[in-house]
Amino acid sequence: MHPADFLSEYVVPSVDHWKVNQSSKHLAIHALSQIDILAEVVAHNIGRKPRSYRDDLGQRYPALAKIRDAHDSHKHGQLDRPNALFVSHGQRPDESVGHAFFVGVTHLSGSLTPFTYLTLTLNDGSAEKVYTLIKDGMDAWAQEMLALGI
Repeated sequence: MHPADFLSEYVVPSVDHWKVNQSSKHLAIHALSQIDILAEVVAHNIGRKPRSYRDDLGQRYPALAKIRDAHDSHKHGQLDRPNALFVSHGQRPDESVGHAFFVGVTHLSGSLTPFTYLTLTLNDGSAEKVYTLIKDGMDAWAQEMLALGI
């Protein structure tokens, strides 16, 4: 399958489904997985070995390295590959609570409104927002596919 077809048939719809329900863990994992699987489709299309291509992608686009680790860690649990630097202990997205000002919801003199979102705990203990990871991953793929002329 051509990478552009895979992107439009699998990656974009999975991200769009997640956008409708951003608190859904299974939709988040599905979107992250499809973003990562695109690397293998592209590697085969350009005649590269998937592992070395993914390694190169991770060097150029840290979001894609994190997404690769998250996908593998979700699928396999504890990872033993030496380049699983970000997520390798079986972490999966979990809910976090933030507080913000929302127009029409938060009163100017009131406290901030709580909201939930998904985060992925990285190996260093920091939390990566899933929505940031997905956006950065999609932006990285747009740049990569443009550079490859796909």
